[in-house]
Amino acid sequence: LHCGQIQGFFGPRVPVDNLDAGVIGVRYFAQKNLHDPVVVSPDAGGVYRAKKFGEGLKLHANVDPNLAMIIKQRKKAGEVATMDLVGSVEGSDAIIVDD
Repeated sequence: LHCGQIQGFFGPRVPVDNLDAGVIGVRYFAQKNLHDPVVVSPDAGGVYRAKKFGEGLKLHANVDPNLAMIIKQRKKAGEVATMDLVGSVEGSDAIIVDD
């Protein structure tokens, strides 16, 4: 689900489960030989998810990834005017974590 509140929209007659594939992604990247990994959130709303992904990598891959975030300024809904990267990804393996 794109947002947890949607789950209640369906009511009791349509069961809905929110599935998180982060565990699978952590296992996948834990097997890679990552060089100075950086976990990147493509927007401010995903920073918590990216941080949790990085914590999973630290636990399962014995690496301590940095965290970066993209800040988007929108002209209107669905149209991005500017994007700025907060954090450094230069020379690193960047993993973008999005919903």
